[in-house]
Amino acid sequence: MSSRLLVIFWICILALAIQRSSAQSATSDTPSVTSSVPASSSATDVTFGATITGASNSSSTSRTRTSSGSNAATSTAPDVYLNVPTLSVGRIELDVDDLEANINLNAQVAGIVTINAGVQVSIEKVNITISDVEAELELIVRLGHLVDIVNRVFKSLDLNPLLISAINDVTNLVDTVVGEVDGLLGTITQGGNAVSFIIDNLGNIVSQVAGTAGNTVSTIVGSYLQNMTFTGEVQTLQNGLTQKTYSYSPLNALVNIIFNAAGQVVQATVAKSGSSTSSTSSAASSPTSTA
Repeated sequence: MSSRLLVIFWICILALAIQRSSAQSATSDTPSVTSSVPASSSATDVTFGATITGASNSSSTSRTRTSSGSNAATSTAPDVYLNVPTLSVGRIELDVDDLEANINLNAQVAGIVTINAGVQVSIEKVNITISDVEAELELIVRLGHLVDIVNRVFKSLDLNPLLISAINDVTNLVDTVVGEVDGLLGTITQGGNAVSFIIDNLGNIVSQVAGTAGNTVSTIVGSYLQNMTFTGEVQTLQNGLTQKTYSYSPLNALVNIIFNAAGQVVQATVAKSGSSTSSTSSAASSPTSTA
């Protein structure tokens, strides 16, 4: 089925060329064709050639080429090659509406380089009649430059394998910071130290304070069930999810908690964060002292 659609597609391109030449030459029954292909490409080299012979055995050859590289690329084997040595049509009538052909290259290397390039040819809303036509078609696509980019990335990773670990560490750090900002309930000053309270994606209230070695010490001190009050606000989301809003009075914060159909917490984010406060008494300043 796909081969039939491909043949029909190239027949449509030929027919458009014939139709254009017929409109320009009303005194001749022999099609004299100068074809152009509406192709857009970020590929290295794209070549399309066509030879069309009409009813009176006269022929016209057209060749359209789009290239962003050097001539040396043409000596290499193409990434995509389509060759129709002989195509003969007695008579055919076609109605074409939004016919598209796409050749895509997608490449991604360790989150460093992402490439999406291709060739797109389309025909929109045309009614054509083809009669007594013979043609030869050739389509060549070379993606050499894109392959070179990917190869250079791989070579760089071979020489510096720690790059992948460094990139992953930066990504994890950014994700952690973003997650903590989204879940920050508020911050208090306790005994000269800043104590932050966050809500994690399980609904737990976690206190975070800087340790003696400079690292962050996290401790679960409560949960939304024990320390928060349901406001009565419910929102139905897609895929069977439900969002409920809870208030956390010690820090005057509002939290949106998303549940799945089984009632399990899948995500918790702070809709309104409380202000930073200070206290000299650790017992009085604990935001989890109210149940």
